[in-house]
Amino acid sequence: MNRSALSFLNIVHYPIWLKIALLVTIGMLALALPAFLTVRTATLESGYESAERYLQTSGTQHVASVRSVIADAQALLNAFMESVGQGQQLETLIARDDDPSLLDFEDPDFIGRLLSRGLLEEATSPFEHVRLVSTTGNIGISVSLNTSRPQDQPGVSQNQNATYQAAEAAAVIGANETIAAWANDDGYTIELVQIIRHVTTDEVVAYLIARVNPQRIENALLTEDTGYREFLQLVNPAGIVYAPGSDAANPSTADLATGAERALAGETGLERYAQPRGERVIGYYAPIGFANLGLVSEIPVSAVEAQAFSYFTTRAFVLTIGFVALASVMVILLSLLNNLITPPLGRLRKATQALGMGNFSEPVPDTRRDDEIGALATSFVMMRDQVQSLIGDLQTRLEARLRDIDTTQEISRFAAMQSDVQSLLDRVVTLIAQRFPNIYHAQIFLLDNERKNAVLRASTGEAGRKLLERGHRLAVGSVSVIGQTTEQRRLVVARDTAYSPMHRQNDLLPDTRAELAIPLFFGDNLIGVLDLQSKERDAFTPEQINVLQTVANQVAVAIQTARLYEESVQRLERIEQANRAATLRAWQDYMRDQRVRDMRSEAGVIVDSDVSLLRRTALTTGQPAIGDVTPRATIPVAVPIQIGGQTIGSVEWEVPASDFGEDRLELARELARRLALSLDNARLFQESRRAAERERLVNNIAARLTAQTDVNEILQTAVREVGQALQSPQVSIRLHGKPVVDTGSATNGTHSNGHHAN
Repeated sequence: MNRSALSFLNIVHYPIWLKIALLVTIGMLALALPAFLTVRTATLESGYESAERYLQTSGTQHVASVRSVIADAQALLNAFMESVGQGQQLETLIARDDDPSLLDFEDPDFIGRLLSRGLLEEATSPFEHVRLVSTTGNIGISVSLNTSRPQDQPGVSQNQNATYQAAEAAAVIGANETIAAWANDDGYTIELVQIIRHVTTDEVVAYLIARVNPQRIENALLTEDTGYREFLQLVNPAGIVYAPGSDAANPSTADLATGAERALAGETGLERYAQPRGERVIGYYAPIGFANLGLVSEIPVSAVEAQAFSYFTTRAFVLTIGFVALASVMVILLSLLNNLITPPLGRLRKATQALGMGNFSEPVPDTRRDDEIGALATSFVMMRDQVQSLIGDLQTRLEARLRDIDTTQEISRFAAMQSDVQSLLDRVVTLIAQRFPNIYHAQIFLLDNERKNAVLRASTGEAGRKLLERGHRLAVGSVSVIGQTTEQRRLVVARDTAYSPMHRQNDLLPDTRAELAIPLFFGDNLIGVLDLQSKERDAFTPEQINVLQTVANQVAVAIQTARLYEESVQRLERIEQANRAATLRAWQDYMRDQRVRDMRSEAGVIVDSDVSLLRRTALTTGQPAIGDVTPRATIPVAVPIQIGGQTIGSVEWEVPASDFGEDRLELARELARRLALSLDNARLFQESRRAAERERLVNNIAARLTAQTDVNEILQTAVREVGQALQSPQVSIRLHGKPVVDTGSATNGTHSNGHHAN
C-alpha cells in the first residue's frame, strides 16, 4: 500500500470544519468516557458495599439463630438431667447384666415415658429423637417424635456413629457432655450427648443422645428474597454439614473455601475470595460456638455485578440522552463556527496561492474585520508587501553577487592561463573597472626590490596611461592610502576622500570620492597593492569588499606564479645554454684529442655537385635544409646532427625526387637523432675507457712507489714509470734544498733511458 493511500489518515489534510468536529467529538468522548467509567465504577462499588452490608447483617442473624437453637436444646437437656437427678437417679434405673455391652432396664416403658415427657414435648421440644446407648455402642432405648423415619431398635450397634465416637472421646477426657454434628445420606445431624456416670463410682454407665430437630436449624437459616443468590453453609472440620439449597452435603475438606477455614479457626469477618471451583464470592464467616461448627454465607461476585449493572444500565441511558443532546447543540455551534471561519480562510488561501505564483495584487477583503481573522488578513497583507520589497532587494543583490562571481571566475581563469606578469596586471584592472559599476578607476602597485616604494605597474584609462608614463610611485609609509596599506600591511578604505586624512589628491583623478586599497600577499610576503577608486562616497559595501579581497588574493597568487614561471623559464634557458656549451666543449675536446678538424664518412656514388652549402645551412640553423632538384632527378637534403640542443654535424643525402616526401624527411630526422645518440654514446664510452686506463696506470705507479722505502729509489721509480706512461723521452724530478742528491747512475745525471732526478 503506497503512501498516498494512507494520506486520508493524516488529520493535517482534513478541512477545518472536520478538524473541529473531530476535536469536539474527542472532547465529548473524553468527558463521556470518564463519566461512564466513573458511574460504572461507583455503581459496582455500591453493589459490592450493599452485598457486604447484607451479608454482614444476614450472617450475624443466622449465627445468632443457630446458636439460640443449640443453646435452647442444651438448656433443655441440662434441665432434664437435673430434674432426673432430683428424683430417682437415671443410672439407677439402668440395670446391667453380665454383658456390659447391653443395657437392661427394670421398667423400660417408664424410662421411655420419662424421656418423652422430659425431652420430646411435641410443641416445644427442640429434639426429634432421643436414645440411650451403652458404653459399648449398643442402643438400649430409642424414642422419637418423627414416626415417619425408621426407628432405632434396641441392641443395634452405634460403633460407627459419629455421635457415639464423640461421646467416647468426651468420656475419656472426663467431660459430662458434648455436641456432634455430621452429614449423612439423608441430610445432616446435630446431636447433644449427656454422659451418665454411676453416682458412687463415677463410672460411665451410658450415653444419653438427643438429636436436634433439623427443622429448627433450617428455620434459623431461612433468608429473605433480596435479589441476591445467597449460599449458606454449616461446616465442621470434616466438611460441609448443611448447605440449604444444595443437592447434598459434601463432607470433603477439599471443598472448604477460605471462609469455611476462617470460621473453623474461630475468626469472624467479611472477605472476597475464590472458591475451590474457581468462582469468586463475597463471604461472611463466623464460628457457631458448638461442636466446632462454623457458618459461611456467600454471594457470587457475578451475581452482585449483574445486579449492579442492572442499575447502571438505567443510569447510562440517562447519561447517553444527555450527551446526545449536548452533541446536537455542539453540531449546531460547529456549523455556525464553520460559516464564520472557513470562507475568510479560503480567501486567504487563494491570496497565498497567488503570492506563490508571483501575484502580489490579489484582493484580501477580510482586512476590514475587527476579529482575529481580520488581524490575520492584515498581517498577511503586510507580510506580502514586505516579501515583495525583500524579493526586489534580493533580486538586486543576487544580480550583483552573480556579477561579482562571474568577474571573480573570469579573473581566475585569465590568471590561471596567463604567464606574463604585465599582461596579467593590465587585464585584471581592466576587468575590475568594467564589471564593477561603482569603480571608475583601478590600478595595481608592486613593491620595488628595496621595498621602499610602491611602483605603479597597471592602471586604467587615460589617467592611468599618463601615470605609467611618468613612472608614478608612492613611498612605503607615505601619507596616502597606498603608503599606509604597505606600511600597516592591511586593507585601508577612505570612505569620503574630502574628510579622510590618508587620501592623497591626484590631479589626474579629481573625481575620486572613495578609495579602497587591498594588500596583495603571497603567504606572509607583501608584494603590492590593489587600488580601487569610486566617484561615490562610501561606495564599498562589506560584501563587495569581501569579493574584491578574493580577487586580490587571486591576483597575488597569479602574480607570484607568473614571476616564478618567468624565473623558471630563464633558469631553464640558462641550463640549456650551459648544456649546449658543455656538449660543444666535450666534442671539441674529443676532436682535439683525435687530432682532427672534422670527421667525415661518405657512401654511395660520389658526384661533382657540392652540397656543402646545404650542410652549412643545416649546421647554422639547426634545421633540415632541402636543395633544388638536380639534373639526376634527385633532391639533396642536409639534416643537422644535434646532441643536447647543440649541432655537432650534419647528414647529407640525395633522395630520388619521385620518392621524396614528408615521411622521407621525418625518416631522415629520426636517423639523424639515432646517429647523434650513437655518436655521443661512443664518445662517452671512449672517454670512460681512457679514464679507466689512466686510473689503472696511476694505481700501478702508486703501487710501485709504495713498495719503495728509499728516497732515491722512489725518485728513480717515479721518473721511469711516468716517462713510460706518458711516452715522454725526458722526465725530471727536482727537490729543492741545501743538500744535493746525486743519483750517480749516469754522466751529468743522465740515465740511460733519458730520465733523471735531482
